[in-house]
Amino acid sequence: MIRKIVIGVVLAVIVNHVALLIYSMGFHKTIYKHQPGPCRYVTGLADMGSEDITVTSTGLAFISSGELSRQDMSIDPARLPPHIKGRIYLFDFNNPEKDAVELDLNGDFERKHFYPHGISIYEDSDLGELRIFAVNHHISGKDRIEIFKYDEKKRSLNHLKTVMGKTIYSVNDVVAVGPESFYYTNDKYFVNKWGRVFEAMTRVAWGTVGFYDNGKDSIVATGLCFANGINISPDMRHVYVSTTFGGEVFVYERKGDNSLKEIKQIKLYSGLDNIEVDMHTGDLWLGCHPVLHTLTEHMSNISNPGGSQVLRLRLGETVTQSSNVDITEVFVDDGSMINSQTVASYYEGKLLIGTLFGKTAFCEVKHA
Repeated sequence: MIRKIVIGVVLAVIVNHVALLIYSMGFHKTIYKHQPGPCRYVTGLADMGSEDITVTSTGLAFISSGELSRQDMSIDPARLPPHIKGRIYLFDFNNPEKDAVELDLNGDFERKHFYPHGISIYEDSDLGELRIFAVNHHISGKDRIEIFKYDEKKRSLNHLKTVMGKTIYSVNDVVAVGPESFYYTNDKYFVNKWGRVFEAMTRVAWGTVGFYDNGKDSIVATGLCFANGINISPDMRHVYVSTTFGGEVFVYERKGDNSLKEIKQIKLYSGLDNIEVDMHTGDLWLGCHPVLHTLTEHMSNISNPGGSQVLRLRLGETVTQSSNVDITEVFVDDGSMINSQTVASYYEGKLLIGTLFGKTAFCEVKHA
């Protein structure tokens, strides 16, 4: 009798988990397209994706392209070496009619093994210097952060430093908080294929946030179900982290020792990717996968359309667990224009929408 009860309970748990897994993939959802205004493709980019886009206070957008996808799911061979090349492009929001420009990457680092994922900028007003931080999925499988200095006259990036560490192992995104200090997300615990598949199927929350400074790296937040995008508020007091499988934005208070204290979770019921922050208003702009099963289908075959969604979050002046959040859906597409969007970067009424493997869009935000 007891054995039957135990078997029944185990089966019930398994059935419940499978049902929740299927539900989270969004098979029940329908995508209805809408745009915030006129949208067009950005020219000057190779069709190798624009996984992350980050913008300076003056409207210069840096775009990462050529991400080396990890082998924890089926990947279209056309999006693996030797068919891809890692690049960083520059787009000027002040002259949006012009092409994006590929930046030369100079310095003593392994250029041929540079496959950028998440990127961040650090504007040093005292030195008049702009630095670019890029997650690099090195061909060896050992993730690292590359730090560059932007040369405005030559339109190039000069390599300054490669950062590796014990807690820098499955990095998805990075946000700079100093000339050589930054927070970063590890989306999963495992780095081998089957371990990562296990995490994806079980939805265990083993993603983390780490911090690096002065040669030391450490974990400062845990319990995240595929930690993805990370960014920081304009006053540098709050850190934001998005989860793809959890569909949540975590808001952390940044302490004086750079540790993080969780103060709020915002459930958005979408597969969240990168977070960008409007440095003038503090608004959060999220690139999302509204129907997750279309993302996996697109990754395995780029001819399959993948859904896209842009969400804007306004948190208000004071952020607490009970404070209200204003959430606006700015853009949605079923893959007919934009496939599997990963990022939305906003600047003064204009929006860049980046993708995992495909084209990049520019939209005028006339109603949102």
